[in-house]
Amino acid sequence: MAERTVHAIVLRRRDAGESDRRLTILTEEFGKLDVLAKGARKSASRLSGISEPLSTAVMNLASGRHASFVTQAQPLASFRGLRTDYERLSCGLALVELYAAVLPIDEPFPEAYELLVKSLRHLEKHPKPVVALVWAEVQLLSISGFLPQFDTCVVTDAKIIEATPFLSPRAGGYVCDTSAIPYTDRFRTRAEVLYGLVRLPEFDDPPNNMKFVDEALADLLPFWQNIAETQLPANETAVREFRHRE
Repeated sequence: MAERTVHAIVLRRRDAGESDRRLTILTEEFGKLDVLAKGARKSASRLSGISEPLSTAVMNLASGRHASFVTQAQPLASFRGLRTDYERLSCGLALVELYAAVLPIDEPFPEAYELLVKSLRHLEKHPKPVVALVWAEVQLLSISGFLPQFDTCVVTDAKIIEATPFLSPRAGGYVCDTSAIPYTDRFRTRAEVLYGLVRLPEFDDPPNNMKFVDEALADLLPFWQNIAETQLPANETAVREFRHRE
């Protein structure tokens, strides 16, 4: 079997067979991959510790007829600051869930790997993790080509004039009131939220603060659900918890 060495971040894990785990990983070298970690659910397995979401490792992968297998793994720094704080951990798990859901499989994407590492480091240390999460989500939308149009109407190209404008994931962003009726998935938000989202791609790092950031996080979720076409439980939980604290 051909072997290759990758630097990887675990995005998702699923049980497979009696003791195995199937992992979705993001690699610096080859993009997003699905691999099998045989025996990883056994407590004594050398692959057990590196098969959790947010784990980072240098992995040796062997390509079989139907799957790629993790043959060896050397753990790297695993963003310990996320694991000691529930809010930061929730943000980290929500973010890697998005990477697992929307990035293409088996396509090199070093920019995505670099952004994820940078984003997780910000989530470890930022005084307001939700601000770092919203920044990271907008950056991911931008580099993956899914960034909604938040500043002008996707139908008329008119600038925002409503205090509580409509957003529509199906339309691809802001829709002015006169054009919103055909979009049954439309929902209201604040104009201030859209102004904040429009500015975020300009920041190389998360801003110190963001007005109505919890609402911004909630407004992004329907767009991710539309893109991913699958359930996003970690993101749904994060939105619910951050909105609840208001």
